[in-house]
Amino acid sequence: MKALTIKEIESIIRRDENRILEVKKTTGEIVAGMQSGCAFLNTEGGWLLFGITPDSLKIIGQEVVDRTMQEIAREMTKFSPAIDLAAQYIDLTDNPDKKVIAIWFPAPVGYTAPYTYDGRPFYKVENTTKQMPREMFDERIRLSDPKKFSWEKTPCADADIKNISAKSIDEVISSGINKGRIPREAASLKSRQAKLDHFGLRAKDGELTNAAIALFGNSPAKIFTQCKVRLARFEGKDMDKFRDQTVCYGNLFEQYDAIIDFCRKHMFLAGDMDQKERIDTLTLPYKALREATLNLLVHRTWWSGSRTPSIAIFDDRIEFMNPGNFPHGTTADDFRKRPHSEPVNEVISEVFFKSGLMEAWGRGIPDIFGECKAAGLPKPVFEVVPGFVCLTIRFKNPLAPYLNGRENEGINEGVNDGANEGVNDLDAALKQVYSIIKTTPGIKTNQISDKIGRSTATVERYLSALKKKDLIEHRGSAKTGGYYVK
Repeated sequence: MKALTIKEIESIIRRDENRILEVKKTTGEIVAGMQSGCAFLNTEGGWLLFGITPDSLKIIGQEVVDRTMQEIAREMTKFSPAIDLAAQYIDLTDNPDKKVIAIWFPAPVGYTAPYTYDGRPFYKVENTTKQMPREMFDERIRLSDPKKFSWEKTPCADADIKNISAKSIDEVISSGINKGRIPREAASLKSRQAKLDHFGLRAKDGELTNAAIALFGNSPAKIFTQCKVRLARFEGKDMDKFRDQTVCYGNLFEQYDAIIDFCRKHMFLAGDMDQKERIDTLTLPYKALREATLNLLVHRTWWSGSRTPSIAIFDDRIEFMNPGNFPHGTTADDFRKRPHSEPVNEVISEVFFKSGLMEAWGRGIPDIFGECKAAGLPKPVFEVVPGFVCLTIRFKNPLAPYLNGRENEGINEGVNDGANEGVNDLDAALKQVYSIIKTTPGIKTNQISDKIGRSTATVERYLSALKKKDLIEHRGSAKTGGYYVK
């Protein structure tokens, strides 16, 4: 860095950017000054100046002798990790016996380990220097070396194979095979251990990883309190009154199903009555809902036991609160303009991809924006709040008209048309599948799976239930045939 002049010091002071500027009257306050320097290293960088009055920002300088320089050099060695800092000594124009001491502390690059001064970390909150909380310090340490501190790859000492749901893992393997994401040989795997090994969900010594429990656990929340998702439908536009709320404690695939079911329950709208076949649509595009849900579950952070994802539905919007942050130095716009993949949880992301629910190449955020734009909805908004990323999607048509309990009226009318009274007794998921078959005669299992965003194994259960109720039938061969309503 080139040598500063007093005029440049005056320019720095005039900007009065308190977040990146700390002034002290003399080096008698060197400890407080270096604490602020540590905070600069952990936040956005900044200048530490000695020889300036804090209140009036008047340049008064101070006498500098060999002992002063030695003291500053000694304090600089108290930073960890070690960093090459340089103090500049600038003569006052009208008093060369006094100097301003200036030290520049650079901003962190990427997810670096947090700096400490004299064994303690500091950071900036606006223009105030604070000691970094332990939780923030630990999180920064983990982010500085994500492979070393990977939550999902950490062995779960409190779990064994009995904690794994055979049903969940079999459904994902079946769905992945049907989607062409998993080789057919995987269907011949017999033990749960072999199936977990197929996804890389056991450590070298055979212990289950945290990801194995989160993805396929019977009751993962009993081991990880943060493995749950909170769902709520509020009446109006604020959180004053609940209309419905629940908490899903299942594994990630069960959470996905619970979220989609909850949103279907509260966000169906009546179709266009001018069409020959009534078509029911969600308040927001299904693909946008699916991608937002996947982002919530797959890209969340896990280390904090007190942070859980949540989805809140209001009359005019839906909000997804996801524990975590965007990769350092990036925003939602970066992913929207140049789609790319930087998964926080590589293993969990890979399993969801193989299941067929999730696409690769980081298309989630662009798809959310694109689907909302195509549907005429306002542009989605991403906000970063402490510890969370919040996605807000506002509706084109408010939900208020449906507060009288008629959310599913559109479904009932869309599938009934007086054809079969038994349809009235179906739950929302079965009604949706029935409606799809009614409007798309001959549709195949995998096509229904794509439309509703469920695994083929789950769709097969729905189809089996509808066949038992004598509402649908399969016509043609197993390979080329499809489903029809009776």
